[in-house]
Amino acid sequence: MELHNLADFLAASGARYQVFDLGRRVSPLPQSDFERYASGQAPYPFPLQRQAWLGILFWKEQPYVWFVRLGLDEQGLINQGQAAQFMAQVLAAMKEGKDALPDNPYTFVPSEEKRAAFHSQARLYLGQGASLFYEEAAAFARGQLNDWQRLGLQGLADLVARDRQSDHFIAFIASAPEPVLAQVAIQLENYPIDTALAEALWQRVNALPQLIARALAQSPLQTEAADKLLALGDIQSLLVVAGRLWEALMDNARLGRFLEAAARCDDGRHFQALFADLVMVPALRSQLLAKLRDPARSDILGQAIGRLF
Repeated sequence: MELHNLADFLAASGARYQVFDLGRRVSPLPQSDFERYASGQAPYPFPLQRQAWLGILFWKEQPYVWFVRLGLDEQGLINQGQAAQFMAQVLAAMKEGKDALPDNPYTFVPSEEKRAAFHSQARLYLGQGASLFYEEAAAFARGQLNDWQRLGLQGLADLVARDRQSDHFIAFIASAPEPVLAQVAIQLENYPIDTALAEALWQRVNALPQLIARALAQSPLQTEAADKLLALGDIQSLLVVAGRLWEALMDNARLGRFLEAAARCDDGRHFQALFADLVMVPALRSQLLAKLRDPARSDILGQAIGRLF
């Protein structure tokens, strides 16, 4: 078998595999979709900092994990040269009998929150039980444990992965101490959630607006969360909208409000970075490019756009 791309490489290994996106959220990629992205037939849909951030879970007798990041070209396609270099380095290490990936510029260490979410999802995908930390988190959520400071991040990640649709979870969200709620909110951004849970989260949005908005990223209240942050207009709020609530910007009017807010925030110093990040998202690219020619834009937005060139 000729190895033209990363999907071919994984298939040739004889192992079963599942690829997760670890960029904007932690979510599994359907294998047929990943094959299209890997072969350059379609732009990568969830770019972050002009890269595809991948968690690759593969297994024969036992599971292994690679965290791989690959650059994207101007069309948002995976850089095939970088993929080829990564595969060559892996093959060289295998010939030397090494089990671990060699040091190379294409591997990365995810943040603690993303790593916890990935391991929770990977265990579920493999049909494995939760981590050792899950029981205390589950007991706390059910009101059977009072000391929240004993809870570990991995336990809370497992709790969200396994219990977010349970009857007791909404009551837990309503009463959880803010430090616990903050960690739970970051984990919830990785999953679709229903209206009842979204409304329970919304009741606490004023206490932790950016974090609750992240939790609502895949909920029926996504657009309300985006509007809440756009009204705040600070850089942290805009980063959450761009990084986690980007689907809300597919509404042209809301996209316009986002660009206006970005142009005004801190005298527009973050505008170029925000625009450059979002214009790589295939679902937003054409709308953003059209905004460059919008005659109805404000003078401040026009000046910010002018500084792009």
